[in-house]
Amino acid sequence: MMKRAMWYLLPFLLAVAGCAGKLEGDVVTFHQGPLPRGETIQVVPGDPDNQGSLEFEHYAGLIREKLSRIGYMPVTPGERSELVAEVRYGVSEGLTEIRTYDRGYARYHFYYGRYYDPFYYGFYHSWEPEVTAYTVYDRTLSMNILRPNEDGSTTVLFEGRVQSQGREREIAKVMPYMITALFTNFPGESGVTKIVSIEKNH
Repeated sequence: MMKRAMWYLLPFLLAVAGCAGKLEGDVVTFHQGPLPRGETIQVVPGDPDNQGSLEFEHYAGLIREKLSRIGYMPVTPGERSELVAEVRYGVSEGLTEIRTYDRGYARYHFYYGRYYDPFYYGFYHSWEPEVTAYTVYDRTLSMNILRPNEDGSTTVLFEGRVQSQGREREIAKVMPYMITALFTNFPGESGVTKIVSIEKNH
């Protein structure tokens, strides 16, 4: 029975193993004007609940590093800056997905002494479907780059969003890869969604 179950699960296990070493995310960006131009920039939480969060500050540090590499000048939290990068992230409630696999199997029977024959050979073939259920989560990361105006309003220069789906609910494990996906070919073609695949470190 165990061997039969393993044969049913084999395609599913191979599919999971094939995705375990990388993260794929849908990335879409919207922007106007040349980006970047060497401005100072600070990273702030878009969600007030993340104000003062050590977790957010960890992600902000990764984002500052990326911003620096593409030509911005990140400042420490609280300093005045020409631009503001507003960051949000989250994980959805788990969604149960069901996969059905149809796999035939053969069963062989050998009986000693049946009808005085030394062996009896029997064959049974089945196409019973195997149903596998598992939970997946939608993870999102967004970053808007804003220019504060003297009248207190802001001008949106850039909007970017990454969405990924996987069986890992803990966003801390995938956030570095989602950040990398967001900054891949920054700022990208405005209004065009692209799929970015990031190899994970083991």
